[in-house]
Amino acid sequence: MDPQAVDMKQFLMLVMTQISRFTTVGCRDVIARGIGLLWYLVARGRREVIRENLRVIKGEAKEKDVKRTFINFMRVYSDMLNIPNMSPSYLHSMVKPYNLDLFGEELKKKKGIILVASHLGGMELAGPYLSSLGFPLYSVAESKGPGMAFFRFYLHYREHLGSTILRLEDRRLVFNLVRLLKKNKIIVLVADRDIQESGVDCEFFGKVTSIPRGVALLSKKTGASLIVGFFVLDTDTPRYKISLFNPIYPEGYDSTDELMRAMVNLLEKEISMFPDQWFVFQRVWKD
Repeated sequence: MDPQAVDMKQFLMLVMTQISRFTTVGCRDVIARGIGLLWYLVARGRREVIRENLRVIKGEAKEKDVKRTFINFMRVYSDMLNIPNMSPSYLHSMVKPYNLDLFGEELKKKKGIILVASHLGGMELAGPYLSSLGFPLYSVAESKGPGMAFFRFYLHYREHLGSTILRLEDRRLVFNLVRLLKKNKIIVLVADRDIQESGVDCEFFGKVTSIPRGVALLSKKTGASLIVGFFVLDTDTPRYKISLFNPIYPEGYDSTDELMRAMVNLLEKEISMFPDQWFVFQRVWKD
């Protein structure tokens, strides 16, 4: 990313973060909806990507759902910009949790947990939220795409309230992840996109795409359970809900491929529930 563009993006984010201190959620939502609609109107290429995603997931792509995806992204992004202003109690007031007791049950086994995430809903808020509850959380994020300058700047948001971010491109990443799991920590890995282009072809919603295989390999190597979870906007809650599926145990599968298939099945399930909150604006499936 161009250094001047990075500086401008950082400046704008800081300005919006300061403005967020003095505005309500409702006010920010009005602004987010307007920006989201404008983005939808001008981003022709990304509109087509979202249409393709919805067609694959739902069998159809209604234009209202395409618009809602852009608007939902901006609503979540407005909350993300407000993270540095959030106290634990404020963040807790926005979220209704489901099945989080699974973390405590799994941590008693002393093998650590691999929390499998996707680009669904407010995943950037899930880290601060879970950390604020006292869970020993470590997340992996890429630095190559946004660049190191922006990666370091963004830590101010991602590590608020106690979570720790590990760099995807770190040569010692696998060693560090194994070490953390042996120390009974929770590591968060995003598994719905092959960012490093080192994954394997896998059927995803009936079409072929590349999925990172490292998540399943790490589970097999360490014995850590896989827990697929999501953090999404929800009209029946204060604003968000966070929920976990039952753990997937590596010893229950004969091969890494079978374990990976079980993980992908749950990713498909959660994305199917909230297709207009799956924020993937790059092409996913292979022709």
